[in-house]
Amino acid sequence: MTQTPGITLSIVIPAYNEALRIDSGMERLCQAAEGGAFDPRSTEIIVVDDGSKDDTGERAEKALRTLPHVTVLRLATNSGKGAAVRAGVASATGLSVAFTDADTAIDPSQFAELSAALRESDIAIGSRTLTESAAERELMRRSLMGRAFNRLVSLATDLSLHDTQCGFKGFRTPVGRLLFHFMVFDRFAFDVDVLSTAHRLQFSIAEVPVHWRHIGGSRIRPLSDPILMAHDVLRARKRLRYAPPVTAIAVSHQRGRPAALEAAQRAAGPLVPLIDWRDDSVLVLLALCDPPQVAAVVDRLGSTPETTSRELAVTVDQLSNLAPLKLRTPNLSGPAPGSTAPQPLKGGRNQA
Repeated sequence: MTQTPGITLSIVIPAYNEALRIDSGMERLCQAAEGGAFDPRSTEIIVVDDGSKDDTGERAEKALRTLPHVTVLRLATNSGKGAAVRAGVASATGLSVAFTDADTAIDPSQFAELSAALRESDIAIGSRTLTESAAERELMRRSLMGRAFNRLVSLATDLSLHDTQCGFKGFRTPVGRLLFHFMVFDRFAFDVDVLSTAHRLQFSIAEVPVHWRHIGGSRIRPLSDPILMAHDVLRARKRLRYAPPVTAIAVSHQRGRPAALEAAQRAAGPLVPLIDWRDDSVLVLLALCDPPQVAAVVDRLGSTPETTSRELAVTVDQLSNLAPLKLRTPNLSGPAPGSTAPQPLKGGRNQA
């Protein structure tokens, strides 16, 4: 939950058995850093090895050795792309967090545009179908599958987004933590799961045009995966009832809400979602926090003079009653490298 001083962006890269593609993908990422798409001094790279049976993690470490802030997380078993991204978001220490695929089929130089969009919106997602986007010719089967899937998503979830499955998305970190906490689909349809919750809570979403090229070796199984994805999408309207509640702490202060907010931010840090609550109190949403982290926040609040706190569990239904949800998020203002934000739409340290 603690922000690493100076880190403004965390890039999460889920990877499963990517030994044959990750070298070239990480080379393109390093080239993007050299070109100014993001500042490697203020950006951490988190590669999540999703239980690979090959040397994906070792290859990633070697390919990214020139960047100063690199972590490779290794999951014990293959848990799915969504679970891998969630693990990365949970460990992110930047003020904003984004994810991209290990093959970097989306040009990683466009992290500049994604970061710019997050200065205006809670969430920024890449879209391969916008007029300004560029995509190399796909295999016809993949193209038709993508169009049909997006039509299904629109009908089943009321999401009016052009490309929910583009593997290039960014969040203000408190927003990302909350959305991935409520996520229940761990595999390919996790994007729809996360965006459906964002729609329910009325977070602002910006769509960013991207440059995409087809890279061979995709892990999508063209016959079985679309069926599984469609099944999950059709469950999307009902899935919120299965979302785990988030542990929350209601914080009040004898000197009112500004003092309560200050105490909550001191105890929980800038990456944890905070919202204004009833009776001039502040609600700390301990999303993606394990019991020791929750206990640490409770202890810090308990030792703060003039502060009263109580622990409760909050569901996504309860939060939706407060929509549009306005989280207290870190200040991301200031120039982003390389571009301006689109209009928002509603809707040397290496670690292993």
